[in-house]
Amino acid sequence: MGQSGFGTDGQERLFFRFVKRALYLPVILCILTAASGCGFSGTWAGEDRRTAETGKEMEAGQDAGSGWESESGQNAGSGQELEAGQDAGSGWELASGQDAGSSPKMESVQAPELPARFDLRERMELFPIPDQQDTGTCWAFAALAAVESSMPEELRIPLSADHMIFHNGFGFGMDGGDSSMAAAYLLSWQGPVAQEEDPFGDGNSPEGLEPVCHVQEIRILPEKDYEAIKQAVYTTGGVESSVYIPQEFREGDEKALCYKGEEEANHEVVIVGWDDEYPRENFSVSPDEDGAFLCRNSWGGQFGDEGYFYVSYEDCRIGTDAVSYSGIQPADRLTRIYQTDRCGWTGQMGFGTSDAWFSNRYEAGENVWIEAAGFYAVMPETSYQVYVTGDLSGERKLAAEGILEDAGFYTVPFSEAISVRSGESFFVAVSISSPGAVEPVAVEYAGDSTRLAGIDIQDGEGYISADGKSWQRTEESGANVCLKAYGAVRTEKDGVQTQDEGE
Repeated sequence: MGQSGFGTDGQERLFFRFVKRALYLPVILCILTAASGCGFSGTWAGEDRRTAETGKEMEAGQDAGSGWESESGQNAGSGQELEAGQDAGSGWELASGQDAGSSPKMESVQAPELPARFDLRERMELFPIPDQQDTGTCWAFAALAAVESSMPEELRIPLSADHMIFHNGFGFGMDGGDSSMAAAYLLSWQGPVAQEEDPFGDGNSPEGLEPVCHVQEIRILPEKDYEAIKQAVYTTGGVESSVYIPQEFREGDEKALCYKGEEEANHEVVIVGWDDEYPRENFSVSPDEDGAFLCRNSWGGQFGDEGYFYVSYEDCRIGTDAVSYSGIQPADRLTRIYQTDRCGWTGQMGFGTSDAWFSNRYEAGENVWIEAAGFYAVMPETSYQVYVTGDLSGERKLAAEGILEDAGFYTVPFSEAISVRSGESFFVAVSISSPGAVEPVAVEYAGDSTRLAGIDIQDGEGYISADGKSWQRTEESGANVCLKAYGAVRTEKDGVQTQDEGE
């Protein structure tokens, strides 16, 4: 990648990174192909980079947003006009149940003291261990087991791996996948659906099923940060993690794994507990110290200890790619989603620094209140400001700001809801700073690989900018911006007036 952030004409140069990921294929196939150079990794960020230079800057949004204005002085919770200087967010609660004035990680929270041993099964009933059979579907079973254990108790039901496998936008079916594919499926509200509506292995996955909940936040935990993993399991639920499973471990009767080789991960499991004193003598490859994570597998109850097994803290793959499904809401909280990135984070864009702006234009199909935005932080400690406007080159309204502790996807509630009429356009724009990143904007890249073949960039109008003033269309570089807006239809019955009803 070039070091300069400017082209020969003095314009900002746009850098682009394709996020390289390998699929979790059936374990037997992984073992057979590993020697021939097939890599397996669950990472959400890759090392391969491409640089793309765009020539033309856009005067974005000049005619797209005409005629739209926000109800900037209206209290979204009551429909009452506020006096000048009054706190617009006081006393108002989002549909998501969050205080409208709050943003993720604005205040530090004291982490609970962790015990030396913890087993999530002793806190809640986990559903029976599934059997993925000879298919490359561990990624779906692991993701959904982690989601199930993280759902509020009143929502918790068995979820359909079959639906995730066949309705995720990537089209691999039972031939492989990874945690980023699961995230894209969940974050775009394609699911999850109830297992009873689409059971695994029956050869049929019906269309038109509705999600039973909405996943609104997914955290990518720091690599090998065992304290962070334990905190997530203890406070949220199971943590999805990649591991390497040797063939002999699958075929044997062992209940404890410690892999110290150089093979890349080839399997996904869910960490559901730990034991700091788990004896090192229980491993066929002895670690130097005691201690192991308790993991849930997807090879049926006959594997390991009724489907569970231990992985040593000294295993070289456990915890390298760890995902916590930390924000799950009822499906009727936020009921409208505006998006163009159904396949999620597959690339990154930027200008060679940790700072950038990005935006999407949307059109409301009905009278709605826009209440939140969702986007990826590609690095920990990412700071952001979210704005909403009817004209990207005009005045913007600050809707939210904060700092995101971990990498991952976050839904950020607005300080007050924004009213948009049916047929009107609106822009959500984000100023982001991700320390250590040079392409801080996550994008859905439509590349030439089989993995990216199903991505459609004709459905979006996305922009990126170095300064928030001069904007470039991301579709001209073959990408959609990963940025979503959320809202709900509001009626007089809800105690809130739409713009038309209030006139």
